[in-house]
Amino acid sequence: MDRETRIHVDADVIIRNKETTKEENISVNGIECVWHWDDGSRDAAEYWAVIDWVSNTFGNNIDCFSIKSWTSSPKKEEG
Repeated sequence: MDRETRIHVDADVIIRNKETTKEENISVNGIECVWHWDDGSRDAAEYWAVIDWVSNTFGNNIDCFSIKSWTSSPKKEEG
């Protein structure tokens, strides 16, 4: 049985635009994450969810980024 928890992650991230070299602080809410209990820690799952979001959103348009903070809560089941 695969033990998992579905989570929503909110994060504050600093990104630096590759062309302008300007840094921007962004806040994102509701990144979906699935934590598979037997595969790693919840912190790691949440952290990688934020990294994946940054990569999918900005692609190769940023020079670097830093995750300032993140919080999470279990996703509420619809129904």
